[in-house]
Amino acid sequence: VNNAMVSSILSEKIVNSVYALANISYDDKIFVDLTGRNDWSSTLPQQNNSFFYPSVSTSFIVTELLSLPRQVSFAKIRLSAAQVGNDTEPYKTRKYYGSSDFPGSGSVPTTLHNVDFKPEITTSYEAGLEYILFNRRIGMDISIYRNLTKNQILEVPVDPTTGYSRAVLNAGEVQNQGIELVLNGKPFETKNFTWSTSITWSKNSNRVVSLSEGMDNRQDIGYGGNATITATVGGTTGDIYGFGFVRSPDGHIVYNANGLPERPETTQYIGNAYADWKGGILNEFTFKNFKVSFLIDGQYGGIIYSQTHHKMSEQGKLEHTLAGREDGYIIGDGVVDNGDGTFSPNTKQVALPDYYADYYRRANVESNSFDASFVKLREARIEFNMPGKILSRTPFRAASLAVYGRDLAMITDFPIFDPETAALNGSTILPGVEMGQLPTPRTYGVNITLKL
Repeated sequence: VNNAMVSSILSEKIVNSVYALANISYDDKIFVDLTGRNDWSSTLPQQNNSFFYPSVSTSFIVTELLSLPRQVSFAKIRLSAAQVGNDTEPYKTRKYYGSSDFPGSGSVPTTLHNVDFKPEITTSYEAGLEYILFNRRIGMDISIYRNLTKNQILEVPVDPTTGYSRAVLNAGEVQNQGIELVLNGKPFETKNFTWSTSITWSKNSNRVVSLSEGMDNRQDIGYGGNATITATVGGTTGDIYGFGFVRSPDGHIVYNANGLPERPETTQYIGNAYADWKGGILNEFTFKNFKVSFLIDGQYGGIIYSQTHHKMSEQGKLEHTLAGREDGYIIGDGVVDNGDGTFSPNTKQVALPDYYADYYRRANVESNSFDASFVKLREARIEFNMPGKILSRTPFRAASLAVYGRDLAMITDFPIFDPETAALNGSTILPGVEMGQLPTPRTYGVNITLKL
């Protein structure tokens, strides 16, 4: 019998803070909030361990300040500017040796420390308009924002020949700006029946403004299989790079003399992991004591590199690998380079296992990347509220019974389970990368509510 191996890790961190808050109101029509905070963190280098971040926000009740048409039940404008500071985990400013499972021995760190990194500061600006019309039958809330994150603290991959696998550094500046929209309404309302709906829509634009010194306008954020999330100045933090196909000037895939796709010498931009926009709609119908609701949401755009697709294609377990099963051979759809600047159609037959193993090889990020758009029936719910006549004979003030389901159905062109996924590389979440995910489970439940 082997004895259990037990290890303990002690991690200490101290943050001292000073915080101030002021609230100002004028006639309950104009409101101003001011905050200021200074932190001193033990996890940062001594020369950079103090950082201050303030905020100011204001709102104006327009319906109280101005005479608006009677159709406008309520209107408010809000403006804000804020900064948020952030430190990091302990023990990143010096070289610390770790413990090992063997008595009297230790381990060499694999993450390169940083003696001079700075606190991360995010500066945000937001403006919003909220209004309600027609005696609260229609409401809308729209926000526009712009966030700039400076000196983001990251652990990024480095060349293993340096003796380290990752390094701690400040990642320059990243900008996010976008719009968020919420629309509420009651299209139909009677004594016994009500239809309420809520629509949400958002769009975010991400851009790398600058990178840390010495990065030569390019910084690898993380690796997932053979895909690399790479930030470049002018690009985004969700850009996916990897090997793709060699193509002719008119876009056809180029095949070699063996009938297999030519392999490029360098990686290329494959696509972006971030969606162009996201949205959803919630409908709720109330008829006497019954309430029925369903939520549909989704996103448009973005891509995902799927290692599951690579492996299942290589093993012939996906529907698209049925092509060529009749005679065991396949001819790749593309052209052959004639060597004189001209191209001719590819006519070389290749054995089925060899073709799929090469065309969908793990390193071919392009052939294993797919559109991540989807529409989901996120939730459906049916609820019955006990009538008052029945409750009057019980000790309960209210009672209800509801059945619900979540993630019930999905429409997507993504071939492997669910495009709403990401990979985990160490402590870094990699958007746009899927590595052996499990199918998304449907959830069903019953909810009983009793109020005394």
